Amino acid sequence: MTGSHTDDASRPLLEVEDLSVEFPLPRTSLRNRGPRALRAVSDVSFTMRQGETLSIVGESGSGKSTTGRAILRLPPPTSGSVRFDGIEMSSLAPRQVRDLRRRMQMIFQDPLASVNGRMSVGDIIEEPLIIHGLGRAAERRARIVELMELVGLKPGWQGRYPHEFSGGQLQRVGIARALAVGPDFIVADEPVSALDVSVQAQVINLLARLKQELKLTLLFIAHDLSVVRQLSDRVAVVYLGRIIEIAECDTLYASPRHPYTKALLSAVPLPDPKAEAARTPILLEGEMPSPLSPPSGCPFRTRCWKAQPLCAAERPPLAPVSPQTEVACHFPEPAADTVPAGQLQPQ
Repeated sequence: MTGSHTDDASRPLLEVEDLSVEFPLPRTSLRNRGPRALRAVSDVSFTMRQGETLSIVGESGSGKSTTGRAILRLPPPTSGSVRFDGIEMSSLAPRQVRDLRRRMQMIFQDPLASVNGRMSVGDIIEEPLIIHGLGRAAERRARIVELMELVGLKPGWQGRYPHEFSGGQLQRVGIARALAVGPDFIVADEPVSALDVSVQAQVINLLARLKQELKLTLLFIAHDLSVVRQLSDRVAVVYLGRIIEIAECDTLYASPRHPYTKALLSAVPLPDPKAEAARTPILLEGEMPSPLSPPSGCPFRTRCWKAQPLCAAERPPLAPVSPQTEVACHFPEPAADTVPAGQLQPQ
């Protein structure tokens, strides 16, 4: 039971262009009669090729989870385009969206909240097969056994209920459920943030193995850069609903170009105690601004140590600074192999 893969290897599997998501808000007073909206995602654009893993990283409230859900139309985008295997999803009828979701699945953040506690684990994994009309009862039972073995669970546990499992085991159930219909593309919405550190590593290793074995295209959402390096081909850093840097994984970790990315990486612990003790973490001042009243120009300027008047006057576009990196910053950090200039100059 596998999805149908794109025949045109040169065409991206997923194309997201100017994606924006707004949530309407009630009026706060009789004086405020106009419509109000919270803009959670603003003009996000990226592509993904078949078999790639792109990680979206940012602080809580940055819009990363909303971006992943909007791609699956949970909720539908307010504006912008999402094309999956060349199909424009905004033009599809509800039944067509449901059919396409067989190829586009999701792993949720909270493994316990994402399952029905009154259903056995076997029934949870079987449910998407029934919804999409895949296989007869005997074939579905065999598929359940196959999936449980694939994610490292004992098939004899399929009659147990969610409360009998640990968080890590339940997340494996969620992964098996997402894989049941043979998808091409999976959105993993912070799948390890609710787990212990040791269990996080096990789930990351499992996803890395499944990615290779099943040729999955994975959009991995996380708030911590330390958990995505092993899994990612590229990393997109988001701030206040916008992508501010996107780069190949090794390039981003070796040479972050946006000040915010540099600050995030400075908080990632180093395995060498001497190197960890010798470095000085970058401490950002203040909180992320509210999406209800974002700052003018660059959204990060209110916390940036490099901010200048230009940053308040103009919002920097996401533009290439190297073959591997795009960054939205008027004054990006120098590449790791260059000497910083004595005077900041606009890029």
